[in-house]
Amino acid sequence: MTISVAIIEDDQSVRTHLESIIRSSNLCVLTGSAGHRAEAMALIDQDITDVYLVDLGLPDVDGVDVIAYIQEHCAHAQSMVLSTFGDAKHVGRSIRAGAKGYLLKDESSQALIEKIVALHNGASPISAPIAKILIQQLSESPKEPASHQARAQAIARFQLGAREVDVLTQLALGLSIILIADRLNISPHTVNQHLRNIYRKLNVRSRSLAVFVAKENGLV
Repeated sequence: MTISVAIIEDDQSVRTHLESIIRSSNLCVLTGSAGHRAEAMALIDQDITDVYLVDLGLPDVDGVDVIAYIQEHCAHAQSMVLSTFGDAKHVGRSIRAGAKGYLLKDESSQALIEKIVALHNGASPISAPIAKILIQQLSESPKEPASHQARAQAIARFQLGAREVDVLTQLALGLSIILIADRLNISPHTVNQHLRNIYRKLNVRSRSLAVFVAKENGLV
């Protein structure tokens, strides 16, 4: 089964290069490409794409808004940023909008295909400099702790169970699955089951993104 891929990128030379990478792979098929807002919206509205590669520096629309639109209108599609912007602001806004991966444009052709496949299979591909930014944001944790009431409201909004909250709290401390299991007196298999539920409810696909979303929403 091939993965349908669409490209949203305003630079014609970059878009042509990306199109050639997708067309040359026997794992992917190109469903279309867009260089500005009208083309992007028309492409998304067709809802025939599994993975969208989205540039953030579009001329007439914020790429983050495009990601949010995909998230809202294409239930089964995934968005992955492919951009020159690697700063904390762009990374955070993209993830909050629904991006499941974030790559810088210096990815090699083979690496790009591999990461499209990984995204489609449930991973959250992130370039190494982006992972470093996420870790720095999580370690700095500048936000004030949420009040008990605000935290309770956030837990209810995400429909997290008590044990899922326990696992997420331990995850935010940077503990391994083995240590979480030991602290909560449950098996590692049960911890993994809770993690799968947490990922689904927070709409993420990795530990780092789960903790990021949890802290952003006052869950931990």
